[in-house]
Amino acid sequence: MKKCLVPVLIGVAATAATAQSSVTLFGVVDLSLRTVKNGDVRNTGMAPDGYQTSRFGVRGVEDIGGGLKTIFWFESAVAPDTGNAGAGGKFWNRRSTVGLSGKFGEIHAGRDYSPSYWNLGIFDAFGNFGIGSALNMVSTLGSGAATLVRTDSGFSYFTPSGLGGFYGHVRYAFGEGGVGKYTGARLGYRSGKLDAAVGYGQTDTTAADKFKVANAGISYDFGFVKPLFVYQRAEYGARKQVIMEIGAVVPVGLGEFHVAYASANASGAGTDANDAKLIALNYGYFLSKRTTLYSSVARIRNSGKAAFSVGTRPAGVAGRNSTGFDVGIRHTF
Repeated sequence: MKKCLVPVLIGVAATAATAQSSVTLFGVVDLSLRTVKNGDVRNTGMAPDGYQTSRFGVRGVEDIGGGLKTIFWFESAVAPDTGNAGAGGKFWNRRSTVGLSGKFGEIHAGRDYSPSYWNLGIFDAFGNFGIGSALNMVSTLGSGAATLVRTDSGFSYFTPSGLGGFYGHVRYAFGEGGVGKYTGARLGYRSGKLDAAVGYGQTDTTAADKFKVANAGISYDFGFVKPLFVYQRAEYGARKQVIMEIGAVVPVGLGEFHVAYASANASGAGTDANDAKLIALNYGYFLSKRTTLYSSVARIRNSGKAAFSVGTRPAGVAGRNSTGFDVGIRHTF
């Protein structure tokens, strides 16, 4: 009888050990038919990332006892139209981190999001995806800073839950060869349907001036409508840019509308006339919890030498309008 129990006990022990760790494959496949006209030039073709960024990733967690867990996350952008993955010479270009989590919060090391980016992503009605994203008008003001969204070779700290609705995120990135060093932080408050946060980041450049970004955002979900507002101010030497967006997410039927109006105002060093305004509308129809059909229309009105575009093809034309339309499908797994 005792001999018969041995395999059973070994099986139970193996199951318990396995339960202490897990690895998850996940991703998004998003592909649309898109047409963009900038000035007199039009481009029509397939485009990824119309509703959400296409990606493939693997993440895992191991419970090492005492309330402490080891965590890792690798994530790469994927272009379903071409089959290419990664960007800028990086395969895991979206995220590559390893860290620890516990009652103290989380610590990540590696390539990760900049705290000063999150407000643009969370409080933009389009989530910074597709032709209606306010990110299409954000400028680094000629600084060459590559830290607007993510930073390499850094450490991040995230506060734990249970702080009365308050949350925070700080990050320090060393930069490559001493160039591009980044320091940033974000502090927010979330309670029920209200979410509000402020963020700040600065990046060393090859010049004496630093590229600085400060932003704030707020949203409140009324159920029948979720209004959002985001403000960002960027500075580099004498140049400045202010981005403001007001938007809303409105559930309708088995889907929801996303609507946004945004402005980009430049000033300093002869850029005062280089402004732009964006208006955009999207509707996503939920076929299931993981699959969405969508369509978007957006227009950027450029002034002066501003050459912002709603899409990556064709290139924007200074002082000329950019318009776009797409229809596509997004699936998550």
